[in-house]
Amino acid sequence: MIIRDMTGADKKIFLKMSENFYHSDAVLHDFSARITEQNLEGALSGSPYVRCLMLEETAGTPSGYAVIAHSWSSEAGGPMIILEELYLEPAARGLGLAAKFFDWFFEEYKGRAAGYRLEVAPKNADVLGLYEKYGYEKLAYIQMLRPAKRS
Repeated sequence: MIIRDMTGADKKIFLKMSENFYHSDAVLHDFSARITEQNLEGALSGSPYVRCLMLEETAGTPSGYAVIAHSWSSEAGGPMIILEELYLEPAARGLGLAAKFFDWFFEEYKGRAAGYRLEVAPKNADVLGLYEKYGYEKLAYIQMLRPAKRS
């Protein structure tokens, strides 16, 4: 599997896959092309907070994508790497690509993270076993969100 940082040429396929992701049980919010584009633009402009990755089973054949956010955790006392989105195309599921992604992910951030986080929507609970296999634990927190007003 090839895992690479996205380029501007990936925008169209990223928007398509992101729309599919946001029309699944994996999320609680509706799809916003504008926000997806902002995520990609942030990554392309070198923001230290976001990284957009293209996942390819073979070179030039997009199989999915990942969006990673960088933050700080006062509980862990250091950098927190947040797997914001991990999406695999339906035809790419069950081929071991998620395992290859997580092997890459933990190696990529080895020694640079105090911890790793992700969110799971209640309707997408079938992926909990996969995440637990990689050492993720359920938290008892209720997470809250107050979006900034957008014009």
